[in-house]
Amino acid sequence: MPTNFFADVFPVNTEVIPPLFAYTIKAMADDLSALGGKLAYRLKNKFGGNWIWCNGQIIGDKQISDNDLNAHLKELWAKEDSLKDIQSIISNQLWKPSAWEIGDFVARGVMSNYQAEIRKILDPKKQNFGKIRIDRDYSLRGWAVGEKPAISISVSSNIGHTQNLVEYACEIKDIQDLIGMMVVVVAKDFKGEICEITGKLSEQREWLLSKSTDEVTRNLIKRAPDDELTVKIATRTTQYVYIASMLRPIVRMGDLQRFGVNPRQVAKALRLDPAVRAALVREIAAIGKKHKIITDNFDSKTAPQVFLTTKEVEFIPELRVGNNQVHQGNQRIYQSLQKHGLFSRSPLFPDKKHPIKIGVINASPEASQDSLMNFLNKLKLAIDSLGFSIESVKIEGQWQQKIERLTRANLENAVNRIEPHKPDILLVLFPGDAGQEQAEDDDDDSMYHALKSHTIRRGIPSQVVYEDTFSEEYAMDNIALGILAKTRNIPFVLAKPLPYADIVVGIDIARRQKKKLAGSVNATAIARIYFSDGQFLRYVIHDAPIDGETIPSKVLRDLFPLKEFQGKRVIIHRDGLFRGDEKQALKNWASEIQSEFMLVEVIKTGAPRIYQQTTMIDKPPKGTAFKLNANEAFLVSSPPPFKGSTPRPLHIRTDGNFPIEKAIHSVLSLTLLHYGSVREPRLPVTIHYSDKIAELSLLGIKPKDLEGDMPFWL
Repeated sequence: MPTNFFADVFPVNTEVIPPLFAYTIKAMADDLSALGGKLAYRLKNKFGGNWIWCNGQIIGDKQISDNDLNAHLKELWAKEDSLKDIQSIISNQLWKPSAWEIGDFVARGVMSNYQAEIRKILDPKKQNFGKIRIDRDYSLRGWAVGEKPAISISVSSNIGHTQNLVEYACEIKDIQDLIGMMVVVVAKDFKGEICEITGKLSEQREWLLSKSTDEVTRNLIKRAPDDELTVKIATRTTQYVYIASMLRPIVRMGDLQRFGVNPRQVAKALRLDPAVRAALVREIAAIGKKHKIITDNFDSKTAPQVFLTTKEVEFIPELRVGNNQVHQGNQRIYQSLQKHGLFSRSPLFPDKKHPIKIGVINASPEASQDSLMNFLNKLKLAIDSLGFSIESVKIEGQWQQKIERLTRANLENAVNRIEPHKPDILLVLFPGDAGQEQAEDDDDDSMYHALKSHTIRRGIPSQVVYEDTFSEEYAMDNIALGILAKTRNIPFVLAKPLPYADIVVGIDIARRQKKKLAGSVNATAIARIYFSDGQFLRYVIHDAPIDGETIPSKVLRDLFPLKEFQGKRVIIHRDGLFRGDEKQALKNWASEIQSEFMLVEVIKTGAPRIYQQTTMIDKPPKGTAFKLNANEAFLVSSPPPFKGSTPRPLHIRTDGNFPIEKAIHSVLSLTLLHYGSVREPRLPVTIHYSDKIAELSLLGIKPKDLEGDMPFWL
């Protein structure tokens, strides 16, 4: 039976969409999105119909005169201080909706009228684990596919608390511990972070009622008791005060054990089998089809032109290892490395007679010493099989620095004792499981961050291994490969250099969310530079604060110096969207230095799922793509690591001069080059770990040399 590809993307039936109208707002604010979204909601309540904030303006299916709009605006000024920043609303008589704008209007406007019907489909799919619950959620988004409007329907799984915030708050000792907690506003289905405890409702009720124009919210405020807690939550753009009964705590994977829940069980429940996921999407789509809003989703039988495979983009997963041998993608890379050796060895370790010196810091419990010794013996064998040897740094006859109680001070002392002996790398054994690192991502005092702060600043590579990994067979290849890569060995490169580029660069801005205020502080720009065969050249960190989300043109020039980039063909992978005038600044600099810059946005979220079907619905192979147009596609860049789950595609966009097929080829090629794991990552190596690098950078954890050739993030 031939393979059929299909995606969670549905063409819009434009015949049932009424005429649309656009309205621009004039306001005393830099970011109009928060004001525009709030105003669109108020206009829907006042005039009926559907209204959304889209593409810098309000779009609605009701034609309202400027006089009536501004008369209502004056009414809103009296009720909401934040809307006083809006000076006027003016109809845009010259506007004609694009295909994307129509799609977005249908997704976020028309389909929102059927939210209750959609929830009836998803609510029965919840799974309870005591006080923890797996909720099934959905999102709708507009697209343009071949210049025609479409929407995507995505289903996601989230960990929630069965209690609302009122019930949860009653069980904690200090109410201030709520600050920093992520919560969801249940009735409105959006998320934020608690940034302030604003007191009891008796002190806030009248003010909250004066601010709210939503009758459901007003009724909840009226019925809540005087002593109910109120909190302020911050989103990316603004802040709101809510009563606690409208909020529900959001639970992260790292929080599960304190609730007495098995993280593995929850992780399994979070994953949806491709067939199950596709069936849920079909049920939601049936609502839109019943109202003739959308038609059947895109598939390769009826629309073959929108589906691409590795054949169309000419991607062949081949790597070059030792002895100039080529590794085929259908083999295990570790076996090829064992047979042929690494592509390039560091001069420091030309053979097994020159061992890699490892400083061992052991903070694992005494109870796990047997499994620890077994782990270390297996590590020696794994590294030996790749043609290297290791030896432990001995200090006063001890091959490990044992930490009885894991604290920042004890960890730093252990690093201090080992450093004079000049280890090539530290092997640091932590208690607990790897999920603990995720739980501590936002914790400046986490032990992981403490270790990295001591080692990165001193230029000492480190490999962290958690206690639960000692007995995991799958992890050994990753750890051995990571140790070799962090000691300046190059395990492999692309078998064939990218034919359309000389250099590939990944750029990102590290941003940190403010703890007490809305918005973010942008702190640093990072570039990682690779040759066209994937060999790492160097990194550059711009260490001065950056205002806003746009990288200034001067910083961009510093990231692409004339000496290295003049006359070169350069692919630039941007982690996320290019902001402001970044594209133009890069093009101007490329023109000045007689180079060609090919700009590629790699967007990690928001892309709908893609499937393949023969006799059954399954996940598609690596390299499957859904092409929206000549410069935009959804790409399955790597299969998921777990069985019974559906890959999350990347959203790839290029500027008009670089075909999407080549952009896809560049992304796929550089997913092959992550040395920290034998499993190919979802992101190309140019921007893989960007979030982690940003996180460490913003905590002040960065190398003393802001330019270098050691990939310190591995």
